[in-house]
Amino acid sequence: MKNYHLKKLSLPLLLTGVMFLASACSHRPSDEDIKARVDKQLQENPDYGSITSSVSDGVLTLQGVCASNGCDSLVESELKDLEGVKRVENMVQMDLETDLTLRTSVQSIISKYKGVQADVAAGVVVLRGSIDKREVEPLMDELKALKPRKLDNQLALK
Repeated sequence: MKNYHLKKLSLPLLLTGVMFLASACSHRPSDEDIKARVDKQLQENPDYGSITSSVSDGVLTLQGVCASNGCDSLVESELKDLEGVKRVENMVQMDLETDLTLRTSVQSIISKYKGVQADVAAGVVVLRGSIDKREVEPLMDELKALKPRKLDNQLALK
């Protein structure tokens, strides 16, 4: 008799558990829904015009070319917290023309400061050489206005 009551009670509990799990799993957005939201956000920003997306099991893959410095990491940070996105595979690359433009602008700025050299690669500006202590702040302000991905100051102070 005890087994009968146990079996009678266990079936509703089992069904309740299955329904709970099914409803909990169904709240995750589909890959198609995630892709639609991602594509909408990409279209809203002109810097992301050539970036494409794909989604598989909640993993968002971004590909394409970015028009401005640092936008490859910026687009990832904007999209990684969307509902349903488990992680982001970021294969976005910076436009080489952007580096050329940045390099030209950096060279124009550092030409005013004797003893300063700079290298530019992938949006990162590395400063080398030596500079007078009072010229550091104006130089850094001018370079920061260019919005490089990173500014690595390896200058020796005079």
